[in-house]
Amino acid sequence: MNGQLDLSGKLIIKAQLGEDIRRIPIHNEDITYDELVLMMQRVFRGKLLSNDEVTIKYKDEDGDLITIFDSSDLSFAIQCSRILKLTLFVNGQPRPLESSQVKYLRRELIELRNKVNRLLDSLEPPGEPGPSTNIPENGRV
Repeated sequence: MNGQLDLSGKLIIKAQLGEDIRRIPIHNEDITYDELVLMMQRVFRGKLLSNDEVTIKYKDEDGDLITIFDSSDLSFAIQCSRILKLTLFVNGQPRPLESSQVKYLRRELIELRNKVNRLLDSLEPPGEPGPSTNIPENGRV
């Protein structure tokens, strides 16, 4: 034996959820759509919940993402390639944001808001009414 795994007759699924990519060898190609969803929930345990709305897409020979809606779509996708490249979309999103990413994004947005407010304040000449002062539409006081 030359150290190579014998993958003849096996289907390889490469599934991606966000930045996480998993490689799964499948011995039985007669997998149903529901079995595939359950498998993805096990593989991405903690990132994919049973009540999440999951959309599964495969990459075709042109590189396009094609939605797998049912078992017949899955069978067709399997016939097209020995390595089935899947992308999972959770609740309509291509990748879930981790809580650390949400915190970081929130911090960045707050910092950006503060910079914009400081810039607006610096553009306001001294003695001019601020944005909270009521000015009639004709500009006369």
